[in-house]
Amino acid sequence: MTMVETSPAPTVTAPPGSGGRLSTDTAHSHRRHRRFSLGFHHKHHDAFGNPLPRRRHHFGKPKMSGFKEHFMAGLGEFIGTTMFLFLAEGGAKTAQLSTSAAQSQTATPLSNETIMFIALSFGMSLLVTAWMFYRVTGGLFNPAITVALWWVGVLTSRRAVVLFLSQILGGIAGAALVLGLTPTNSVNQVTTTLQPGINITQGFLIEMLLTSILVFSVLMLAVEKHRATYLAPVGIGLTLLAAHLFGAVWTGCGMNPARSFGPAVVAGQFNSDHWIYWIAPLVGGFLAVAYFSFLKLLKYNSVVMDQDSDKEITGLKPMHTRLWNLVRHGQNPSALNPESSTHYDTKARETFDKEEKAAFEEREQMRKGMMDRPVFEGHANDALTGKLGTSNNTEVLSTGSGSTAMHSNGGAHGPILPK
Repeated sequence: MTMVETSPAPTVTAPPGSGGRLSTDTAHSHRRHRRFSLGFHHKHHDAFGNPLPRRRHHFGKPKMSGFKEHFMAGLGEFIGTTMFLFLAEGGAKTAQLSTSAAQSQTATPLSNETIMFIALSFGMSLLVTAWMFYRVTGGLFNPAITVALWWVGVLTSRRAVVLFLSQILGGIAGAALVLGLTPTNSVNQVTTTLQPGINITQGFLIEMLLTSILVFSVLMLAVEKHRATYLAPVGIGLTLLAAHLFGAVWTGCGMNPARSFGPAVVAGQFNSDHWIYWIAPLVGGFLAVAYFSFLKLLKYNSVVMDQDSDKEITGLKPMHTRLWNLVRHGQNPSALNPESSTHYDTKARETFDKEEKAAFEEREQMRKGMMDRPVFEGHANDALTGKLGTSNNTEVLSTGSGSTAMHSNGGAHGPILPK
């Protein structure tokens, strides 16, 4: 009898301590067990069927979920805030030093030109840096704005904490750069404090109201989406410029806890009124959020006539037309044109909508009719006007290669090959 040599059955090494090898059936059993280990029992047993210690399993995202995004946002806000305050505070310090004063390391009093210099330094610095980081982190650079956006619901709690701390650190880094890179070993020129003649209440209200205006500009130009959203950094920077024109000479125009805290840390000196530059901006941010929420509740965008419309909206008809309609037809002289998005007479609006719908359907029928007719070279105008089928000197032939040939009486036209 002829014997056929067979290969030995595959074996699987047993776990340590088993004292031998597993049989083929046992190996298949283990493979089946591991194959179905993605089910319910893999949470309580290992690959060899041994029970695992019970532990609480977290549902949803992993514990470190979003770390990369939070790290990128925090790093971007740190770099952006440092850049913004380095340019702004450096310009403000330069504005307060004349040629002779720079040599003697003494500051000059604020003049109209100095105030304008400081306002431009802060406004333009915010404009350019916020525009650079607008699609990276949003370009906030201000803990008061961060808290306001968290209150509105734009930021999560974790993201708001990351941005808040990054902005504070950026304020310190920006002030430290100004101190280290300018000849006068001081940042007292850019510290924020109440000027003589301004009491605590006045200083608090000035900082609160100016910050509320700044935060409201962020809410309306950046948070509220519209066709000019990409220009939000321009409007926000100009808002900061206008605020400094008023507040720079009275309170130093902090409007930003990071901007006030950074120079104070670097200088190692905290004035007794330093708390104003923390509490007033935060209260101003909440004031802006309250007003913004109230406008959203009232649906403010239903008041004006299509500010983002692509076409001109005439609104009210000219006075002579309205008087004529009043005398001739008894129409309300304050009625708006039917193409306006605001309220108009119901009958006129229905008529306008029917006319627009009929015109649209007519255009659609013409377009579908033109799609059913082939367009050939030299006869595009006939096809467009619907006269191609009535032409007697045109014959369409299909070639074997898939191209078409058009033959007229003179036979001058050859095949039309696809390009």
